[in-house]
Order: sequence, then structure tokens, then C-alpha cells
Amino acid sequence: MVKIVEEKELEKFHQLFSQVLREGFPEYPSRLIEFFINNDFSFENLKKQLEKKEITILMDEEVNGLLGFLLYEKPYGGVSYCAWVGVLKGVRGKGIGRKLMEEWEKQILALGGHKLMLLTQSQINRNIFPRYGFKEEGCEEKSWFGLDAWIFGKIINEPKLENYMI
Repeated sequence: MVKIVEEKELEKFHQLFSQVLREGFPEYPSRLIEFFINNDFSFENLKKQLEKKEITILMDEEVNGLLGFLLYEKPYGGVSYCAWVGVLKGVRGKGIGRKLMEEWEKQILALGGHKLMLLTQSQINRNIFPRYGFKEEGCEEKSWFGLDAWIFGKIINEPKLENYMI
């Protein structure tokens, strides 16, 4: 079941986030993964961003525990950016990522958004995102942390200026 992470569940989410990053992002050196976990996406930073409503975290939780997550930024100008999406290694390929992406799209549509954006520095994900309806829109060579980054977008609605000028 996909749900929005509330502050009281943030520690549980952060444990899942840490596990998925450590086991599922081979393009990043372990030192960089620890930097993400302990700095940019530390428990404290995530808590501040949640309190300010800058981000939303979706988590797939089943009877057997947590399975995956998607962290996205609130829409700006009708566009929502996904900073992280991850699924535990042992349950990949079972539709969990698809459920998370579909819920993200549903929530952004409800907010009047028209586009979803994300990027990946992983060749594997570069092949996966088109299955969810995302189109590769470009490449940033030697981008963050010296890795190439592929930009993906998905138009989910017609842009309407009145939705963004609130």
C-alpha cells in the first residue's frame, strides 16, 4: 500500500532510504552514498523539508514491511521533480516502482500540475523510466559528482497558468 510518510514515520523511512541507497546505486561510490544519507538527505534535513512542505515522501508498505519509496518536490510552475525513487533489491520487478510513480502522478494531477521530471545517473534506470511513460529529454555530461545525468519528463496534463499563480 502506497502512503505519504508522516513525520512520525520518518525514521522508518530513513532506514529504508539508507538500505536502498547502499544496495541499489552501484554508480555511486560508497563514500558518496554515506554523504547523501548523513548530509543532504539526513533525518534532520528531511524533517525540516517535510515541516516546510517542500517535499512529499511516498512509501510502499506491505505486511512484510517497507518495500520502496519516492521522494518528490512540490510542483513549481506546474512541474514536480522526483529527487529519489528506490525499491529494495529483493522485491524489484514486482510493480512497486510503478505503483509509486502512479501515485506521484495522481497527486500532482490533483494539485493542477502538468509535468513530472526526474533524472538518473544509472544506465539501468535509463532503460526503465520509458516503461513508465517518461521521455528522455537530454543529457548533462559530467554533471553532479562527475557523472552523466539523463533528464526524463512526462507530460500528464495541459499547462494552465492559473494553476501556478496561486
